[in-house]
Amino acid sequence: MKKLFTLALLGIVAISNAQYNSKNLTIKETANVQFTYKNLRLYPIYANQTFIDAHKDIGKYTPLQKALEQKKVAVTETVGTSPNSNLNQQNVQSGGETVNTLYIENTSNDTIMLMAGEVVKGGKQDRVLAQDMILTPRSGKKDISVFCVEQGRWTYSEDSKKADNAFYGYSKVSSMNVRKVAVVDKSQQKVWENVKDVTSKNSAATESGTYTALDTSKKYNADLKGYSDYFKAMMKTQGNVIGVVACTGDKVIGCDMFATTDMFNLYFENLMNSYSTEAITNGSSAKTDYKTVQTYLDKFLVDESKQEEELKKNGTFLKHRGKKLHCASF
Repeated sequence: MKKLFTLALLGIVAISNAQYNSKNLTIKETANVQFTYKNLRLYPIYANQTFIDAHKDIGKYTPLQKALEQKKVAVTETVGTSPNSNLNQQNVQSGGETVNTLYIENTSNDTIMLMAGEVVKGGKQDRVLAQDMILTPRSGKKDISVFCVEQGRWTYSEDSKKADNAFYGYSKVSSMNVRKVAVVDKSQQKVWENVKDVTSKNSAATESGTYTALDTSKKYNADLKGYSDYFKAMMKTQGNVIGVVACTGDKVIGCDMFATTDMFNLYFENLMNSYSTEAITNGSSAKTDYKTVQTYLDKFLVDESKQEEELKKNGTFLKHRGKKLHCASF
């Protein structure tokens, strides 16, 4: 009996030691030399072998962008209440649709991972996702919390009509400020204010005020490519990276961590859009130091018993089958 108790205790300790904590996840002081481009500085987060081993069997996940491109997921406006509704209905329109809720359905055999801050085009107005979510194979219709990022439209566009009035496209991950107000503040008004700020500052203002107008801004996309090319090249030289802390000026603007290096690599390019857009729009020459970043990380890595509470205050986390797949802080 004593031996069984000891083995059980060792099992609990092993599980605890495998989590997102300061023993398993570290940054390097030298990152400020390598990982700096104009207004953006990234501190890669490195995982030790304990963390890597604990998450090696989490399975494969298909990103929303790929799922939309391959028509493995259907995103549509709500009408009334979905069969699996678990969200409060807000801002119900005359046709019965709900601004802050969409239907989403996995029609494939893949497991699909959605991330708060991702922007989908179509429907009666473009939306930003306000929560992380896992869609299991053949999920049926699910509700997902969203916010409008196109204040001046409430009709189906020609492209939407061609797609049977569904959401037909993907438009990157939104800027850090838009992600933050959607996830933490949960304020439609603040989302609109931040959309207006980022589009006007990047010469992408339109009549409908859509965030996705950034996709057609030549200067913005040229600037974005410069950031993306630099950091993608730098990241290829690294190993065991599961996340980054993003900084501009002398402050931290956010952090994303994933369960595996493969998951991080799968989402890194789209997350670069988020970090870079914030740096381009509201940033200044990057000079955030190691001590500032370490202090930021310590808030939710030192004491795991308070980690989820801290992330709920200023971010989000996604759990699936008992393990955290993604943690974000803003």
